[in-house]
Amino acid sequence: MVTRTSRQRQQQAIQYAGAAIAVFVAGKLLRRIFKAIVGDKSNKFKFLIGLEPSQIRKLAQELIERSQRVHDQVAAVPLQKVSYVNVIAPLARLEAEEFALMQSCKFPRLVSTSKEARQASLDAEKMLDEHKSKCRFLSRSKIMREDVYLVIKTFCDKKFMVQPEEQRFIDRLVKDYERKGLRLRPEMRGEAERLNARIGELCNVFQNNINEDESSLSFTVGELTGMHSDFIKSLNTGEDGKLKVTLKPIHYFPIMEYCKVRATRSAVAAARYRRCMKENTPLLEKVLDLRHKLARLLGYKNWAEYSLELCMAKKPEKVQEFQEKMVEHITPAALRELKLLQDLKEEEEGNSVVGLEDILYYIQKAERRMINLDINDLSQYFPVDTVTSGILKIYEHLLGLKLQESRSRHVWHEDVREYEVFDSEKKACLGIIYLDLFSRREGKYNHACVVPLQPGCDLDDSCRQVPVAALLMNFTKSATNIETLLKHSELVSYFHEFGHMMHHVCSQASFARFSGLQVESDFREAPSHMLENWCYEKESLKMMSCHCKDPQKEITDGLCNLLKAKRKSFPALRALRNHLFLGTLDLILHTEEKIDTELLIKRLYPEVVLGMPMLDGTNLAASTLHLMSGGCDAACYAYLWSEVFAADMFETKFKGNIMNNIVGMEFRNKVLVPGATKDAVQILKDFLGRDPSVDAYLRINGLNQFDDL
Repeated sequence: MVTRTSRQRQQQAIQYAGAAIAVFVAGKLLRRIFKAIVGDKSNKFKFLIGLEPSQIRKLAQELIERSQRVHDQVAAVPLQKVSYVNVIAPLARLEAEEFALMQSCKFPRLVSTSKEARQASLDAEKMLDEHKSKCRFLSRSKIMREDVYLVIKTFCDKKFMVQPEEQRFIDRLVKDYERKGLRLRPEMRGEAERLNARIGELCNVFQNNINEDESSLSFTVGELTGMHSDFIKSLNTGEDGKLKVTLKPIHYFPIMEYCKVRATRSAVAAARYRRCMKENTPLLEKVLDLRHKLARLLGYKNWAEYSLELCMAKKPEKVQEFQEKMVEHITPAALRELKLLQDLKEEEEGNSVVGLEDILYYIQKAERRMINLDINDLSQYFPVDTVTSGILKIYEHLLGLKLQESRSRHVWHEDVREYEVFDSEKKACLGIIYLDLFSRREGKYNHACVVPLQPGCDLDDSCRQVPVAALLMNFTKSATNIETLLKHSELVSYFHEFGHMMHHVCSQASFARFSGLQVESDFREAPSHMLENWCYEKESLKMMSCHCKDPQKEITDGLCNLLKAKRKSFPALRALRNHLFLGTLDLILHTEEKIDTELLIKRLYPEVVLGMPMLDGTNLAASTLHLMSGGCDAACYAYLWSEVFAADMFETKFKGNIMNNIVGMEFRNKVLVPGATKDAVQILKDFLGRDPSVDAYLRINGLNQFDDL
């Protein structure tokens, strides 16, 4: 058994600081990069904001060259002299340092108001992904860095004594190389490399088509009957005098819920499901074909088997079993819920046939009738600044944190707010977060998400790199002097995404690849799903609300009770439409071959969603990012899967006790702090004190029980 010494670690840190100096020696940009990597260690901040288009491309090239150098150095280590210091540590440090700089290249595509910067960002992402797909970059003579793989394998075979997290990192390194094709015969590796590169390239084009889509429809005021006056005022007027409605969530969902004109709802739904259909359908079907070819080349039956290998579920058969059982147990309740909507439609239109374009509208009407809750009036209690302040206070109290707004204002847009996150007891800075809350006319990613910008990890024995993350929302900014008001559904989304940021920031992994949100993809949503419960409990709701015209007027207990009742309305129908259909579609796409996606959706949607037809001439798969984004492919089941574990965690630990910071700290320490240093099943066992169960989810939704996962 061999252990590495503190002196060896120090020598390694000096060696690679020197290597970084050799790489980054010229130009203003390169000096900035050098400072980010080996400069002021007290800052520990490497993510770069405000790069010009030419700088983005230059930085991407520098990262590729630097990674090449590090891998060449590792490959050059004589096999008889391999050690942790000269093999594993350089690769771990490279991952830690390059992530933030890679995100500096990629992030502008999601937020920049400059089309040139977004294009440069896309170009840089293509460059970086192409090289990454070659299994940590080519050497001049070795495909897929077989030379590096052999050195790592030699280190493994020597059975050095290392810490558990270090061993996990080493095992993942080996697994990564083998999943890229290093176990293949040499003549087959080039094909695997080509397939990987082509898949990444097509996925980037697919995603960029959606992000840049500016499709819209025009309607008269009469065609928008039922819409709130504030919504009408927020719309732009075209040259034809009609109101312009985009297909982005800020317009789509309000129209589907409140517009009384069925023809308008139908037109908007059809247009949204046709977005990017012409350009993205062939891209999607080509990627599906390439994924299956690559999976078979690597020894897997299909892409789902390959993709799920590193997830909680492990096998497609497990996912299929889970989804089929959920459909079986949810369908009876969903049929009862659908009958309520059919009765409402018969009453209003004289026609009881409920279509896709009717679901949200009649759910809203049914909820208003059953619960007597006006969502538009409720918004008066959720001014965005009050909501933000309340969210900060809840997370501070629950997780033992202190969030302090920064005055540096070094941000990518004037609306963005920056906060430093501190441990309230130890006073140490845990990380940095950005809140980018409002939609913009051009260039901003139009869904809610959290983007990790820098991983939290150890750089050497004495220095820790702090995690950094950005929260992207798309609230409609008030056009008047009145503060922006949020719908309760927007508050829930905000609180949920904030939970992801806390997961990223609270993680204390030693290695970048285990930082925060890099847990198994089918567990990633579980903590934030659980935290959504705070958006329905009186104590926490009152902390996030006040009347916009009278700050002393808090939301009433009655309204809080109505919101809780609303949450429990139509759960089965929502699960079928939102989760089980997409999860079933995703699994079929990644297990079967030569699929016409439009025809499959036309057949599958009514099979899963109670006979309801899909809108003609549409293909929602062409604009569904999750089907193409890395880590989400073959994992759309994960949303409902995570809800099951979230319900178990909340009912077991927090129900009736939501502001107990002792339990909150247990949640932080056992669920958030580990990041991906443990398997998700073990994290759940540690927190729950037992194996996870589906019982809580089934009880909450009034469903029959079945065997646990």
